[in-house]
Amino acid sequence: MKRVILISILIFLMLAPMNVQAQVPIPVAVEIECQQSTININVHPEQNQPVSVSCTVENTGSFKEQIDIDWNVEGNDFNLDVSGDTSWDIEAGDSESFTAVFTASARIEVKSEDFNITATVVSVTIGGDPITIPLGQFGSTAEVGGTVNSLAYSRVDLEVSNPTTRNIEVSEEESIQFTIFNDGNRADNLEVIVVNQQEIEDAGFKFISDSFYRATVNPGSSSEQGTILLEAPSEASSEISIQVELRAYSKLDESAEPSVITVRIVVAASGGGGTLGGFDTMSGENWAMIGMAGGGLIGVILLLVIISRLTKKTAGKQKVAQKEAKKAAKAERKSGRKGKKAKPVVDEESSDDDFDFDDDFDDDFDFDDL
Repeated sequence: MKRVILISILIFLMLAPMNVQAQVPIPVAVEIECQQSTININVHPEQNQPVSVSCTVENTGSFKEQIDIDWNVEGNDFNLDVSGDTSWDIEAGDSESFTAVFTASARIEVKSEDFNITATVVSVTIGGDPITIPLGQFGSTAEVGGTVNSLAYSRVDLEVSNPTTRNIEVSEEESIQFTIFNDGNRADNLEVIVVNQQEIEDAGFKFISDSFYRATVNPGSSSEQGTILLEAPSEASSEISIQVELRAYSKLDESAEPSVITVRIVVAASGGGGTLGGFDTMSGENWAMIGMAGGGLIGVILLLVIISRLTKKTAGKQKVAQKEAKKAAKAERKSGRKGKKAKPVVDEESSDDDFDFDDDFDDDFDFDDL
């Protein structure tokens, strides 16, 4: 009976005028389906990837059909495309597969948009001749739709004011100030902690403030300034150096990569270390400088002692010479050599030519004179 009906329709179409053919019902049918209707896209700037979905279009009619597909997605942040062919001639009962590719702009906020893919029978081949099917008539279209979503992600950037080395004194307070930038695509609960708190306290430091900071920050914004305040040990026999490790992370997404910054704090030694830093920390160069200075001082003292002793010895010889001269003059007066004055006798031995190192520095020389 079915065959008779189809033959009757075919004969009628062949004999009818063209304007009549366009109004005669033609048995066409098409179906389309995709593996998933909810599409989730990761829009993290370092993880953003397209999402591919397999779809199938099937000719469920009784004749060979030319089937085209079309698609669209709402909004400007998402895109849908089909790879490969988008039009096929499909025999009755057969099907064709294609891939729908969804993409989204990186960093977009959390949002959802609708999409749809439409399969349309363009023509039916009956008796070897294709017959054009009016758009949307006779059940010539099928549609599949769904939702495409951008996923939430967390991304944190810790910024520390003056991240260079801090040099402080004992008992001095030092503040570490910072802000947290929310580089994610949603409002996030962010926290900063001191990772090595126990190590810092073991070194003698005290936390004047909390050792953590918390803030809720909107996407694309920075938190208010946070501060962690430390007090240096009250004394230090030698220089103390510590690394304060700060870590910022999201409390909404533990898998998100944290942001870490390290700040070095150096506490100078206390208690008479002097400019050389104490005997325990004196270098070989310092000792060499002290030795050179000491040796030079001893040399100066020794030179002064030599000059002093030479002066004393010369003065002594001059006194002896003067006494001898007086005695000689007195003797001449007694012997009747009146009218003649005794000439001063100068002891030629007092000249510098008679100086002898061994004679002048005899056994009575004592370094205690220094």
